[in-house]
Formats: sequence, C-alpha cells, structure tokens
Amino acid sequence: MKKQMKKLIRKMGYDIHRAESPREGPESADERCARQFDAYAYYTRWQAPFPLFTPFAGHPDFMKAYDGIQSSTQVSPERCYILQAFLRHAVNLPGDVAECGVFKGGTALLAARTIQGSRKTLHLFDSFQGLSEATPGKDNYYKKGDFADTSEQAVRRLLADFSDNVEFHVGWIPETFRNLPERMYSFVHVDVDLFQPALDCCNYYYPRLVPGGAMVFDDYGFPACRGEKEAVDSFCAGTRDSVITLLTGQGLIIKTAVA
Repeated sequence: MKKQMKKLIRKMGYDIHRAESPREGPESADERCARQFDAYAYYTRWQAPFPLFTPFAGHPDFMKAYDGIQSSTQVSPERCYILQAFLRHAVNLPGDVAECGVFKGGTALLAARTIQGSRKTLHLFDSFQGLSEATPGKDNYYKKGDFADTSEQAVRRLLADFSDNVEFHVGWIPETFRNLPERMYSFVHVDVDLFQPALDCCNYYYPRLVPGGAMVFDDYGFPACRGEKEAVDSFCAGTRDSVITLLTGQGLIIKTAVA
C-alpha cells in the first residue's frame, strides 16, 4: 500500500522526503536546549523536497543590501532576507523603524540601506554590554553579559554613512524606552534573546505599531532562546493578533487593528 501511494504521488509530480529530525547531526546549544521541551518532536531541521526561489543565496537585488554585513552579524542570510522584505514593506507605511539588540550592527546596516531615502529614522536600542539579566525558569541558556563583544563606537563607524537618519539609544531595556518622544513605528526588529526584554519590547512597541506594521523576533523558534518565544506567546494571547512562526526560526506579528 505504501509503495502504491508513493507511485501515485510521484505521478502527480510530487515526492516524499522525511524532514530531518533535530536528533540527527552534531549536537548544538539549540539541540541540547530543545531536549528539555515537551514539544521537542516539533523542532526540526526543515528541508524543501523541491527547488524554491532563494534570493538570499546570492541574488543581486538582495546582495545590494546584504553585501559586507556578514562579519557584523550572527543573523543568517535567510533571516536577513525576511528583515529586508518587511523593511521594504515598511517604507510604504507611516512611522519610524526600530531595532532592539544591535550587537555589532550588521542588521542595522541592512535596515539603514533598505530605508534610505524614505525619511524614516532608524532607532537603535542596545546596552553594548551584552545581554541583560536572565529570568530564572524562562531563559535556559544565554546569560547576562553574553554578546558583549561589541561597542557603540564600532557600530557608529559602521553606520557613518547613514548618521543623519539613525538615532542611538544606549542602555538597558525598558529603561531606554522611558521619556522617549511619542512616535509610531512601521517595523521593529527584536533580537534580545531573553524573556523579559522581549516582553518589554512587546509591551512598548505593539501599541505604537501602525496598522499593517510588523514586528520580527529573530530568535523566536530557537530552543536556546525559549524565553523570547514564551514572552511573545504570552503577550499575543492578550491581543487580536497572533504570532506567525516562520521557517527561518523568526516569529512575526503583523498589526491588523488598533489596540
């Protein structure tokens, strides 16, 4: 019966491939963390069984924005492509752009290049001292001080060509949100790895996101950053909008209504 089904599917132009389990291959931090979850079986290394258009593999249109940032980010090309796509969408909406968790500035440079000429301001939030305090019971891998290998001065140099449209907000979230001028946002990139700062970002930005605007959470699907997923899920439970899980590991919220 199984062979007959396979033959029928192949006649229709399809094929069957088993998704690679997270149990296969060399063990990583995410693999070790995933073993702790009841939902472990749903963490897979997904592979398409057929050719797909992948502009992040080197398409000239994408490379114009991505070229040269690789050494200044740990965000993979496919995740950068998602960021660029929503940044391009945001250009057509009112509101500024923000990034929380700048690290060495690679994705900030991608954002600055993409929104150039739109008259939007790119707001960058980071302590430049690494991660903040982890929340016990929520954050299971990363800890305070991780990703401290950066500096405000180095990122400012990287973004020197865009200094007129970039504002730095140096310090810890949510303190850096206090006393900010009230403004709306069309796109927010959250790359903070931990539960509490991710929740703080949701609480601050979602009410200020314009309808049609988006928030992308870089580490939503990664087991080592489980706290970020818990924060986003708990926040969305109280809104009209739900988080969309992307195959890149990112989580996406699109504002569909005024809160």
